[in-house]
Amino acid sequence: MNEVLIILIIAPLLIAALWMVSRRRKQDSSQRSASTSHLAEMVRSAEVANNGFFRSLELVQKNLEGLIARAENAEQRLRGLMLHPGIEKREQYTAAALLLAEGHDVERVSSMLGLPEAQVQLIRELQQVTGKEKRAGRAKKSEESAVKEAVRQSKIAAPRDKTAAPPILLVDVLKNAGAGESINAETLARFKGVMV
Repeated sequence: MNEVLIILIIAPLLIAALWMVSRRRKQDSSQRSASTSHLAEMVRSAEVANNGFFRSLELVQKNLEGLIARAENAEQRLRGLMLHPGIEKREQYTAAALLLAEGHDVERVSSMLGLPEAQVQLIRELQQVTGKEKRAGRAKKSEESAVKEAVRQSKIAAPRDKTAAPPILLVDVLKNAGAGESINAETLARFKGVMV
């Protein structure tokens, strides 16, 4: 009887435990299906967000490549302008220098050539500076060349004085001939080949 009593007490407990376990399994399966559908939905939304992110990255990359190409083109144009300044500008600056050298005013030259006054003023200042340098350079060169020439002449003239005979002038020969003096053979030999 003890056994039957124990079985009678344990049986309802076992039935209650089995019922609770089956109920939990039903809840878990419904939660699992709900969590699985929720998880699938999250995966889909992550894929959409991921695709959108990569599309925007591609667009940003294309935009950056376009900007880089435009910047390179602008750099090439700028280099071309800096390496080869316009011929008109050179001609304008040359004309400005000539007009300023003739004595025209800075304002007038600026208005005639369409150059800014500051640039024309710089041209005038450069002319003044280079003019002073040229004059100073010419003075130094003339002094140096005069000294060099004097030294060279003294070197050349000294040997000639020692070996050269005094020059005979044609006027002296004619005066002597007119005075009745005869021309000696030595004087005639010096003028051999000179036609009178």
